[in-house]
Amino acid sequence: MSGLITKVRRLPVQFPLIRGMVSYAIIWPTCSIVQEYLEHGTTLENADRSRAARFGIFGTFFMAPVFYNWMKYTSRFFKGKTLSTAITRAVIEQVSYSPLAMAYFFFGMSALEGKSFNECVDEVREKFWPTYKIGALFWPTAQTINFYFVSEKNRIVFVSAASFVWTVYLAHVKSRNKFIEPVIEEIDLSEEVIVQQKTQQRQQIQQNITTHARNPEG
Repeated sequence: MSGLITKVRRLPVQFPLIRGMVSYAIIWPTCSIVQEYLEHGTTLENADRSRAARFGIFGTFFMAPVFYNWMKYTSRFFKGKTLSTAITRAVIEQVSYSPLAMAYFFFGMSALEGKSFNECVDEVREKFWPTYKIGALFWPTAQTINFYFVSEKNRIVFVSAASFVWTVYLAHVKSRNKFIEPVIEEIDLSEEVIVQQKTQQRQQIQQNITTHARNPEG
């Protein structure tokens, strides 16, 4: 029995990709639910479970393998654990991995929503650049804080927390249009009501003027 337990414990070490996929299967749906709660006060019972499931599927089977292979490849070139190495790696990632990963995220998540190819491309065009600019500030800053202020034993934990925050932000950007459209519709409706009220006021004034012209003594 103890031998079986030992083998199970060694699985994450022997198969790091599986470990990463399991982590993403838990973290990404959680980020989706946390974003809904923070932004709209949505409880766990009322959370969009289909969206959380899409985050889980995409994170587990698409993002985790890509990120694992990227880290495995780049580890050959960044072996040191100094601040300069971390900053250099973060900058290189911002001009190589991050653009592809962001486009991959928006396109892939839109495809899981059942959108057409052109709709997926339009979402990438709309959301890529604003998200990329935030990421270009977020990750170099996070890496700097990680190496200046966080002890070495806690650095992996800090990066994991930063990744969690970043995924919550991605969930916010991904869902943005969903909550903007009703607001726009409400504004348009309010403007229509105002126009109708002004039209009615003009008609009333014109009617009063006409009535007064016909009956000047009245």
